Parts: sequence; C-alpha cells; structure tokens
Amino acid sequence: MREIYTVFDLETTGLDPTKDQITEIAAIRTDLIREYGRLDFRITKNSGTKLTPEIVNLTGINESMMRGGVPEPVAIMLLSCFMSGTIVVAHHAPFDLAFLARYQFEPDSFVCTRALSKLVESDESASLASVAERRGIELTGHHRAMNDVEATVKVFQQMKAEADALGIKYYNVLINDEERPLTYIPKLAKVIDKTKGEIVSRKQ
Repeated sequence: MREIYTVFDLETTGLDPTKDQITEIAAIRTDLIREYGRLDFRITKNSGTKLTPEIVNLTGINESMMRGGVPEPVAIMLLSCFMSGTIVVAHHAPFDLAFLARYQFEPDSFVCTRALSKLVESDESASLASVAERRGIELTGHHRAMNDVEATVKVFQQMKAEADALGIKYYNVLINDEERPLTYIPKLAKVIDKTKGEIVSRKQ
C-alpha cells in the first residue's frame, strides 16, 4: 500500500508565529500518483492585524480578499482533519508547522522538501522557486498557497525518487544553516546543524 501525503502551504502576515497570522491555506492529499482531495481557502483577518505593503506585494493577498474567509482556528481544525493519517509535506516545513503548533497540532511524520533538496543537491539553492526552475517545474504566482503546493508536489515526486535510490533518509529531517536558521523544531524532528556540524533531535 502506498503512503498518503498531505502537501500543504501557508501564507502569513509575517514570519513570527507568536504575533503574525495565517492569510491563506492550501493542501493536496496524494500518493504522488493519484490525487485524493484539495483544501484551498483564505483566512479572515483578525481584528488589529495589518497587512504590510511588502506582504501584499509578495503574496498578492490584500485585506478585501480576506473578507468572508475562514476563521483561523476553524481553518486549522479543517486542515488537521484533512491531514489525518497522512505524512505531512511542506517546503521549509518548520515555518508552516510553527503556525500549526500554536493550536497544539504537531504531526508525528513530516517531510521538509527544503531539507530534502539540501540532501539531494547540497550545493544548490533550496528555495522553492530555484528548485522548481532547475527541475523544469512550472511555478506561476509564487507565494499563493495552492500554486506553491502544486509545485511542491512535483518537486517532492522527483526528489523522493532520487533520495530513495540513494538511500537518503529524509522523514522528519531538517537542516539548520545560515541561509535559513531554524527558529522552531517540530516534535520528533532530527536536525542536521550545518552551522555546527551536529545532529540534534527533539523527541517530544
């Protein structure tokens, strides 16, 4: 029986999960051959939350687009149900998982495709846009959640096959480096710290 994955992406008002909020969530449930469902919704803007011009320019999401959206707690509940029984996949997973952890939702099994990229092609840029471009994967409307998810599915399909052929272990593996220092370590994660040459695990 093939593993089922939920590939997901969050767009947010900033980088700090303690004060910023989610603006958009998208997810695809798949075994990398067949697709079993999608989630795609915008989040209602919290009172007092401001979208900076930089974030609006980056994501293309403005305040009017968030009116009538799903409240963030409800959105996380729906996403957690959608992810149930699957392996969670995200590009730079610690960022997205940190926002989920605010609601005590921490998946036991995950794949970070940014870390996977560093394991498969260590000397190349691991940004989603760079990985997609090198691999001939279309990524239009970067930083809109579903566009990023669709590209991440294809990136994961390719890199998973390469990593499996090389015997590279990538489940729950993260990489801490100067390009993207980790500010959050998910439950059960194993971190390869390239800044110190160490491996650090968070078991619970």
